Amino acid sequence: MRAARLLLTALLALCLAISAAVALDRAIIGETDRALQQLRIDLDAASLQLRRPNLSDQDLANLKIALEKIRTGAADRSLKLLVPLGEVTQQLNSLGPAPAAGQKEDEGVAQSRADLTATRDKLQSIKAQLDVVTVESEQVSKSVSVMQRDQFFSRIFDRSRSILNPNLWYDLLAGIGVLFTGLALLLRNWWSDVSQTAQPLGLLLIPLIIVGCGLGFRLVNRFFARWLTGYSNSGRPIDNMTRLWIILRALIVTFAALAILFLPIRFALEASGYFTDATPRMVMIWDALRDMVFTTIFYYVLGRRVAAPGRPEIRIVDLDDRAASQFAILVGLTAFVASFNYQLGQVSSGMFLSLNYTQGQSALGALTLLVLSSVILLVLRRQQGLPDAEGRQLYFGWATHLVPFVWVLIFIGFGALALGYLALGDYLAHQIVRTAMVVTLVFLVYHLLDAMVQASFDPQSNFGIFLRRITGLGERAIERIGLIFRTIVDLILVVAGIPLLLLLWTLNWVDMRGLVNTLALGITIGDVTILPGTLAIMLAILVAGVVATKLFNSWLDRRILADTRIKKGVQDSILTGASYIGYFLAGVFALTAAGVDFSSLAIIAGALGLGIGLGLQSIINNFVSGVILLAERPIRVGDWVSLPEGEGIVRRINVRSTEIETFDSCSIILPNSALVTEAVKNWTHNDDMGRFSIDLVVDYDTDADVMKRLLLEVTKAHPKVLSHPAPTVLLTSFGKNGLEFVVRAFVADVLMGSQVASDIRFTLLSRLRDAGINIAQPVAVLTAAPKS
Repeated sequence: MRAARLLLTALLALCLAISAAVALDRAIIGETDRALQQLRIDLDAASLQLRRPNLSDQDLANLKIALEKIRTGAADRSLKLLVPLGEVTQQLNSLGPAPAAGQKEDEGVAQSRADLTATRDKLQSIKAQLDVVTVESEQVSKSVSVMQRDQFFSRIFDRSRSILNPNLWYDLLAGIGVLFTGLALLLRNWWSDVSQTAQPLGLLLIPLIIVGCGLGFRLVNRFFARWLTGYSNSGRPIDNMTRLWIILRALIVTFAALAILFLPIRFALEASGYFTDATPRMVMIWDALRDMVFTTIFYYVLGRRVAAPGRPEIRIVDLDDRAASQFAILVGLTAFVASFNYQLGQVSSGMFLSLNYTQGQSALGALTLLVLSSVILLVLRRQQGLPDAEGRQLYFGWATHLVPFVWVLIFIGFGALALGYLALGDYLAHQIVRTAMVVTLVFLVYHLLDAMVQASFDPQSNFGIFLRRITGLGERAIERIGLIFRTIVDLILVVAGIPLLLLLWTLNWVDMRGLVNTLALGITIGDVTILPGTLAIMLAILVAGVVATKLFNSWLDRRILADTRIKKGVQDSILTGASYIGYFLAGVFALTAAGVDFSSLAIIAGALGLGIGLGLQSIINNFVSGVILLAERPIRVGDWVSLPEGEGIVRRINVRSTEIETFDSCSIILPNSALVTEAVKNWTHNDDMGRFSIDLVVDYDTDADVMKRLLLEVTKAHPKVLSHPAPTVLLTSFGKNGLEFVVRAFVADVLMGSQVASDIRFTLLSRLRDAGINIAQPVAVLTAAPKS
């Protein structure tokens, strides 16, 4: 009766658990179904909007963003359904297979099976519809991309008036007058609106805020400069990192100074009422002025610091003083023209100026940029280079290989302007300048980080001193961290640099945001979906497992094994075995987090058997042999072994091979299988005690008993000779030259046998001379030559 109650209680709990799970899944079903309907409505609206004629570039861009949101939302919700769908499927599997036809099932179990089946079918249906929405949104997005591409090509290759046409410049001059008239009218209307309500005293905040922020920035800058001076080595010449840091520091100071200049002005204008009710056109003019000044000064400082006119000791490019001065001025002028032309184009569009004026303006800007780019290339070519550049690392030398390609683009731009393709010439001119500026900034940061790694290796450099005092790390640790950091920097340069160039040079239809979202939602290969988040978690668990294993081994070695009397070889075997177990568990946990199903043991075993059959026999054989060496311990770390390849001390037993260091400091790397299958002479298998022998031949007139006592006395007198087993002296033979004695004794450490034997020989040589005992000399045998 008690057993029946327990069974009934268990069934009731199971039914409650299944009901709760089904209720949860039904809530998810309702929420996801509503989201699906809204996504479908948005997708239909986007498809309908795409059919409208005369869509502008901005309309297509907004439509592309909306479609990307629809696609991302559908794909994300489809992925989220995998968890409840897996739970419902697992619950169905736990109920067992459905009864055959004609067999009855418990009503509660049958009802649970029906509910779970309906829930699973509903989830699968919603997931399938979400996948359809994802695919349809991708298709509509591709249609938008085609329209963007067609519009781009039609605009970029739209032929208008050539720069050789005087009417183009006449319309430009006429438009300039209209532009200034419109700006004057705009400013007059703005002043008439704000002059009645604005508070001029509020403008006094501008100098106060600028002075306050400037003093604060100066104090912070001086504090960091004084702090870093404490880690500097003033006796060393300027290194590469210092040169690059001077450039980056100047850019940071310039950015901060411009922010300190513009932010207080904007704040004071709004606080005093001059910008409270500003029209969008006034805000546009302010933004254009701010961006133009910011871009011009920022890139002028960049060009001046890179070229360093008048300061060749900090110059990082191969330029002489004259070319450096010209280069800095040309870079600043190019940045001003590019920014001014772009911002003036924005203002002209905002003021609805005529098409003839905008064409002339873009032609003039493009022509000026192409001329400036050509002059910069000529300056770089017609110069002598940095004097005394030997022994210094100069940067951006690789850019000389791109000069012919840039010349081709410049000539294409000139040709496009001459033939009337003004949009193409303007596009090429601006892209050349933007690419040069962005690539310079990216590689400047990259070279600085690389120089930091190089400086960290030098303990006498400024950064090396700073790093060692702050972290307290040793040379080996700093070297490893530096190499890892350098690898990460190189990967970031590739991963971030290529998309950045694509954003600069690809056409409008390439949507980088869609590519990023696609990668974030996972890449599907067959039935497997690879998620970046899952990969990151897997790598994090793997790294954490390896670190935890190393920490555990360190604790085990220092706190446990160090206080035991276990031999060093046994300790190394324990530590190696613990490492294998830790790494195996870390791999299992990482793969489990990645979603690998270990229930399919047949597949894993089949893959393993196939791998062994295709060429992993030796690797598996050596691995198993390594496990056998660690378990049976026929040899251990620290043993003295003799092999056909040589003899020496076992230094390390790895997964695949064993390292033996010979007495000549030569390393022998042996596969573990060779140590298991072949004969190995181990001098220290049972213990470290070893025997040594000394052979001695004396004249026949020597008293054998006296000789025996002398040999035993000298041997026993050595402090490292063991008394048990006791040394022995044997008269082994009556040789041709004299009496042949052998001394045999034992030492606690077999590695000391040769040294002890040598010490005894030196002592015997002295004692034999004092006793008048002669060591037998070989007798020369003269053989008469036969007569011819």
